[in-house]
Amino acid sequence: MDIDPNAYLRPLPRKEAFNAPFWEGLTEREFRVTKCKDCGDWNWIPYEGCRSCLSQNLEWTPISGKGKLMTFSVVHRGPPTFGTDPYGVALVEMDEHPRSIVLLANVVDTDLDTLEIGMPMEIVYEDIPGENITMYRVKAA
Repeated sequence: MDIDPNAYLRPLPRKEAFNAPFWEGLTEREFRVTKCKDCGDWNWIPYEGCRSCLSQNLEWTPISGKGKLMTFSVVHRGPPTFGTDPYGVALVEMDEHPRSIVLLANVVDTDLDTLEIGMPMEIVYEDIPGENITMYRVKAA
């Protein structure tokens, strides 16, 4: 079996009808999160109801894409599909509140030796060739 050397071999998420606005937002370079129209809380990850008040009166709203690094890990021996170089995985708390939005994301375009808890981070976008999907990543701001 021959594998295309340019093929994207990492796992991809499933798109569902209820989270379609999220995926459309990534394509448009917007990170959209549901915000409850009843209590005002942000709800991440996409879900059909508010995690605070259980309302289904939600609105997809773009966020700033800015946040702070909560914690991170540098992986030196990962799955072969992630390449041979070390890569970073981070938890980033976004600036939006009152209910915090914490993202788990790969770190890109950042020297992994410079990562520090509390440093400013921002969301960036990656179009996956041949897969009709855009993924989000984070980098130092």
